[in-house]
Amino acid sequence: MCIWRCHRNQCRSIRSIPSKVGLELNFISGKRGVAAMRISSKTYRAIFLACFIILGLVVYGSSDQEQAVSLAKDRIDNALSMLNKLIDTDIASKCKDNFISVQATLIDSAQNLDNGSIIKAKRDLNMVEELLGSCLESTLKPQDNTFPTALIDLRETIRGMSSSISSAQDLLEVAWPLFINTTNISNDTLPNHNSNGTTNATWVEARTNPNSSFVPERLAEPAPMQVSDFNISTFIFDYCGDHVSVQSNSVIIRMDQSCGAKLHSTNKFSSGVFSARIRTPVRGTGIVNSFYLSSNDEGSDMISFEFLGNFPNRVLTSYAVNGNGGGNQQMFVLSYDTSVNFHTYTIKWDNESIIWLADNTILRTLHKANASTGYPEKVTSIFCHTWDASSVGDGSYAGDVNWMFGPFRSYFTDIAASSPLVPGSWKAPRLASDAALSLVPLPMRPFEIDYGFSNVGVASNDLSITFNEQGQGARFRSVTTYPSGTFTSRIKCAEGNTSGLLSSFYLSSREGSRVQDEIDFEWLGKDKTSVQTNYYVNGVGNHELQVPLGFDCSEAYHIYTIIYNSDQIQWLVDGKIVRIVPRVQGIANVPYPVKPVYVYASVWNASSVNDGAWTGNWNGADVPFVVYFSDIRIKSP
Repeated sequence: MCIWRCHRNQCRSIRSIPSKVGLELNFISGKRGVAAMRISSKTYRAIFLACFIILGLVVYGSSDQEQAVSLAKDRIDNALSMLNKLIDTDIASKCKDNFISVQATLIDSAQNLDNGSIIKAKRDLNMVEELLGSCLESTLKPQDNTFPTALIDLRETIRGMSSSISSAQDLLEVAWPLFINTTNISNDTLPNHNSNGTTNATWVEARTNPNSSFVPERLAEPAPMQVSDFNISTFIFDYCGDHVSVQSNSVIIRMDQSCGAKLHSTNKFSSGVFSARIRTPVRGTGIVNSFYLSSNDEGSDMISFEFLGNFPNRVLTSYAVNGNGGGNQQMFVLSYDTSVNFHTYTIKWDNESIIWLADNTILRTLHKANASTGYPEKVTSIFCHTWDASSVGDGSYAGDVNWMFGPFRSYFTDIAASSPLVPGSWKAPRLASDAALSLVPLPMRPFEIDYGFSNVGVASNDLSITFNEQGQGARFRSVTTYPSGTFTSRIKCAEGNTSGLLSSFYLSSREGSRVQDEIDFEWLGKDKTSVQTNYYVNGVGNHELQVPLGFDCSEAYHIYTIIYNSDQIQWLVDGKIVRIVPRVQGIANVPYPVKPVYVYASVWNASSVNDGAWTGNWNGADVPFVVYFSDIRIKSP
C-alpha cells in the first residue's frame, strides 16, 4: 500500500524551470511531517510502483516530465553528433570497438526514451559512461606514434560526449519521480531567494526507497559523522535554503539563475580532520564550489578548497588570517575531472600544521612555524557554498555561466569531522617519494601551478604554458620530490620571434631558495637551434653549456631527458646524450647536486637579465607565445 503523510496536507512540488532548460521536483514535508513510503509485501510492489508513478505525474505534471525527457534526448543527440564526426577518423581507431558500442547504445537509449522506458535509457547511459571512461583511460597511456594534437582532440571529444551524457542523466533523474529525494525542509524554515539573513534548518534523514539508487546520486549509504563530543545535526542556511536538498550528512545544492546556496554547521571547531566527497557541476563554467572552514566573523580565519568552474580538473587551496588571504593561494591540477565522479577532499588542521589532501594524496602542507602571514587559530564552522562567480574579474576568475546547461547541481556527501584532534591520533599518508616507486603513472598528477593559473593549459598528459599579452607566463611543479631518477618530456618551443623569452624544463630542490640544487634544460628565446644545460649546488650555478640541436625547437616536438643519480647527471635530446657530469668521489670542493628535487616547467620574460645578453632583447611582436610540455614521465628511484 502507498502511505503519504504530509504536513498541513502540503504534498506539492516546487518547480524551477529556467528558460526551458531543466526541471527539479521536491516533495515538501513539514517540520514534523515526513513523506513516507512502505510496501507491506512483495505482492504490493507493483501497486507501490504504480502509486508512485501516478502521484509523480499528478503532482509534477506530465508536460514537465516530457520536457525533461526531451532535453535529455537533445543531450544524447549531441553526443551522437560528436561521435559520428569522430568514428571514421584515423585517431578513432585507438578505441574503435568501444565507439561502435557507444554509438549503438546511444541509439538504443534514445529509442527507449521514445518508448517511455526511462529506466532502460538510464541503464544505457550508465553503460556509455563506462565505455567512454575506458576509452579516455586508454588515451592517457604513452602514444609513441601519434601526434599529440590529434590525441588532444580525441580526448576533448570524449570529454565532450561524457559531459552531454552526464547532463542527460541528471535530466532523467529529474524526469523520473521514483528516483527523486523526497525529503527537504519545510517552507516555514526557508528564506526568500533574495534574503541574506540566516535561518535555522535541521538536517533530517531521508525516507528513500530501499531499492532506489539515489542515496544520493548512486552513492553507498553515507558513513555517520565522526565528531568527538559533538552531535552535528544542525546547519544554518545563509541564503537560498530552498535550493538545498539534505540527507543525513550529505548536501545537494541546485544552482539556477536565481541563486545557489551557502550553509554552515552550528558546531565550532578549534582543530580536527574535516572531509567530504564532492562532485562539481557538469559544464559548470562560471560557478565556484567551496568546502571550507571559517570563523565567519569580521576579519575571518579561513581554510578552504575551492573549485573554479572553468578548470574542472583543478582545485584551489587557500587560507586567510584575520581576513587577509593575499598570496596564500595554491592551485593544483588533478588526474581527473571533478565533475565526473566523487572524490574525497580533506583538511587536517591543528596547532602545528594544515594539510590539504585529495583522495588521500597530500597536495599541500603549511607548517605554523613557516606561516609568514599568520596562522588560522580562531574557532571555525564547516561551510558548503555554490555561487555564480561570472562577474569576478569579468569572467576571468571562473569563466561565464552558460545557463543552457542549467540548473547545475553540486554534491557534498559523506561530510565528516573528527574534532578536537588529539596529538598523535592522525597520521599523514606516505608521500610518493617515500614509497618504493618504480614508475610514476602518466600523466604527472597532481601538480601545483605556482603562478599564472589561467596560462597553464591541461589536456590529459599534454600541458602547455602561454605567455600572454599582459606579460605573464607561468610555472608549475610536481607535488612530490624525487631523490634521483629519469625525467622526460616531449617539448615544443614557442613559434615566432621569441627574443627575450626563457622556457625551462628542470629539476630543483625548491625554486626561490637561496641554497637550491638544480638541473636545467633552458631554451633561450634569441636562438631556437640550441638549448642551454646547467646545474646548481647550494644556490651556486655557473655550469652553463650551450648545446647545438641541429633543428629549430619550435618546429616539432622533441624528447628531452634528465637522468640524475648519485653517480652522474646526463642530459639527452631525442635519446642521444648531449652532456654528462660525473660525480667526483673523494675530492673536496667539487660541487654536485645531492638534494631531492621537484620537477618544474616555466616560461617567462628574462630579457632584463644582463640587459638582454642572456636571452636577447624583448621583441614581443608575436605574443602570445605557447610552449608545449607533453608526456612528462618520471621514473624514480
